[in-house]
Amino acid sequence: MLTHYSRYCSLATLAFVMLVLSGCSGESNQSDGLAMGQEPYLRYCASCHGNNGEGKSPAFPPIAGSEWLAMGPESVALIVLGGLSGEIEVAGQTYRGYMPPMRHVSDQDITALMGFIDDQWADWAEPITQAQVTELRGKVGSRPIQGLEGLQALLEEIEQ
Repeated sequence: MLTHYSRYCSLATLAFVMLVLSGCSGESNQSDGLAMGQEPYLRYCASCHGNNGEGKSPAFPPIAGSEWLAMGPESVALIVLGGLSGEIEVAGQTYRGYMPPMRHVSDQDITALMGFIDDQWADWAEPITQAQVTELRGKVGSRPIQGLEGLQALLEEIEQ
């Protein structure tokens, strides 16, 4: 039978362990071995585009080596927000898949995942900010993006 003192020590130890472990789940904590922004990439993108951005042919194009990244972070964020349908070409291969809109993903997570894509594969001159993602979310609305032409038309509309 535990004494009153033993119960107190057990509860205090449990409370301390829980406090320490709760601090381990913070967003800025990189002790889990993941790069900044990699967690949202793995959660929202990797099942289709691969853990290393390699894609999954014939339905899901690669992000790594994609010429679409040259269009800039705003374009990629619009694709995440609005989805993409129709036939597209990436790295010389035609894809006829469908990317659903990811409007449920927070602006903070989209900003982090754009940073991860930039660090891994894009090398954009300027990173996208959370304020820019919020603004793009308002501009894409609920419109689906139909292929490269649809994305270019939306970009032209936004620039006006």
